Amino acid sequence: METLPNASSLILHHYDASPFSQKALMMLGIKDVAWYSALMPMMPPKEEIAALTGGYRGTPVLQVGSDIYVDSQLIARELDRLLPEPPLVPVVHGAMERMLVRWSDAFFRSGLGIVLGVALPFWPEEFRKDREHLFPDIDFGAAADNLVQARTQYRAHAALLDEQLSDGRSFLMGARPGLADVQAWPFIWMLRANLPDQATALLAGFRHLQAWETRCAAIGQGSRVELPPVDALAVALATAPLTLEKIDAADAQGLQAGQWVTVTPEDTRRGTVEGTVVVATPTCIALRRSHAAVGEVVVHFPRLGYRVTPR
Repeated sequence: METLPNASSLILHHYDASPFSQKALMMLGIKDVAWYSALMPMMPPKEEIAALTGGYRGTPVLQVGSDIYVDSQLIARELDRLLPEPPLVPVVHGAMERMLVRWSDAFFRSGLGIVLGVALPFWPEEFRKDREHLFPDIDFGAAADNLVQARTQYRAHAALLDEQLSDGRSFLMGARPGLADVQAWPFIWMLRANLPDQATALLAGFRHLQAWETRCAAIGQGSRVELPPVDALAVALATAPLTLEKIDAADAQGLQAGQWVTVTPEDTRRGTVEGTVVVATPTCIALRRSHAAVGEVVVHFPRLGYRVTPR
């Protein structure tokens, strides 16, 4: 890998403790590619990532020059575009693996429910308040009461994985790892890493899943080099976005190029981003915006799970 990143380098903004970051790390491992790691804090203030995205605080975020890709589902699509082999989503599977994003979120919520039910009393007050803000739909006060239901749901999700693997396949869709594995494995990792006793109990008897888990862990993260976030901002400032205008003529909102809009996640308070529309397709919305620290950038979001509001 070159000493300093250039306009085509992959820069991942993330923190390792997040299972969603683990999704992106696993993708990079499947691709076996060289990349830069720009670590962000787990809590605000997150000044560098806010400058880059325009206010979105979530993890992971992929930067390629001054094109910024938000959310692991969109990062997977971009990595397959930039690095077609090996594919995260083989053509034979079409969009089926991408459709698992909602199932993946439900698996995460069951794991989060277990973490809250067991560990919440030990969280620092500041961290708890931040997570309560981040997840407005979760009743943190009822976490202990909901623990049994969360455990039940988690084991049900794990049972589906074990059943899918029961024919002897190495990975969820066959002989090679792909996006389906990326959508599932980080939430097994999450419980193993944070509450190993809970993981041992809830995954008991799932021998196919446990062998698959070992194979997923062995994939690794590719070739990682640490990068100060301020250097990542300098890369954006020194480059220009490569995204070309692309507007769906049948867009459900009738969006137009140059229109001023905001983009907000539907499920969490990860931050709202404002800018002018560059791309509006059924699966992606991209906004042009600028900031003194990064110059002009284009920030890409999935349409699935995000709300676009014309101003």
